[in-house]
This record gives sequence, C-alpha cells and structure tokens, in this order.
Amino acid sequence: MIRKGLSYGWLSARRRIAEMVLPVVTTATGAFLVVIVFGMSEGIRAQSVSLGHADEIGRAVVLIAVTVLLVGVVEVAVITTRTVAHRTRELGVLSANGVPRKPVIAALLVEPVISSVLGAFAGAALAALTGVVLAMTGVVATGVSTAGLSLGVGIALGVSIVAAAITSFVPTWNAASRPPIRSLTAGG
Repeated sequence: MIRKGLSYGWLSARRRIAEMVLPVVTTATGAFLVVIVFGMSEGIRAQSVSLGHADEIGRAVVLIAVTVLLVGVVEVAVITTRTVAHRTRELGVLSANGVPRKPVIAALLVEPVISSVLGAFAGAALAALTGVVLAMTGVVATGVSTAGLSLGVGIALGVSIVAAAITSFVPTWNAASRPPIRSLTAGG
C-alpha cells in the first residue's frame, strides 16, 4: 500500500513541478555553499591561523554554510505546509475512500524529498565543478581540497534529505490525521 502512495506522490510531484522550483533553488544554493566551504576549509584554516582564533573562525564558517543549507530545507517545509493546505479536499476524498494514513503520508512526503534531492544534487554538483575549476586554474591561492569537496557533497546531500523529510513530516501527519468530513468541508 505504501508503494501506491509513493506512486501517487510521484504523479502529484510531476504535476506540481512549477511549485518546486523555489525550494530546489534555495536548497541548491545552500548545498553549493556547504560544498565550497568544505572544499576550501583547509585554506580557510591556514588563513585564519594568521588572524588568530583559527578554530573559532573555522567553526563560524562551517556554521554559516550549514545555516544557509538549513534555510533551504525550511523553504521545503514551508512549501510542504502550503501544499498540504491547498490539497485538503483531495486528502479528505482519499481518507473518505478508505485510503490508510501511511500511504497518504508517503504520497505527501514525495514532493519535499524530491525537491531537496534535486536541489542538493544540483548545488553539490555545481559546487564540485566550480571547486575543480578553481583548483585547476589556481584562482584560489589557498587551493581547493578534493577530500573537502567530497565531504561537503556528502554533508549537503545527507543534511538536505534528512532535514526535509523530518521538517515535512509534521504537516503531512497532521493533514493525514484529520477526519475526512473536516477536510472535505474545508475551503482548500
């Protein structure tokens, strides 16, 4: 039954691709920044040693990058909440026809997960490409670390996907838990 919910969610996400552009771009921006920061982290550390407080500056840079990534994830959650609000009647019809809660939740979670995956992959790929080009051309005096880029890609993908699923779960759970009559009589 979950598989049917995922299929329904996939079809719905394909229909609503235009609404997914902003969360994808926001998540991609965060992922780009995280990957670039981790790729250049050794150089940032080396420069911050000359300024003093190297560890504190390094932590601050990583914290800023992860914060931007989480802003993208929050955008995905906001879009999920708005999507659920606009689909209350559809959810009421599904519930009234006996569709269990789990497939409905699975269907509603497809869109935010796809948004975060697309955004994270696009941002990480662009950042990795940018990092490689910067390293090859020598534009960045401190260099770009391949290991740092790889770590950044992993962190960006993992944080984006997990955080989007977690932040989107509450609105989808609440929507799937509403009595059908309440969803059908709502204005959405």
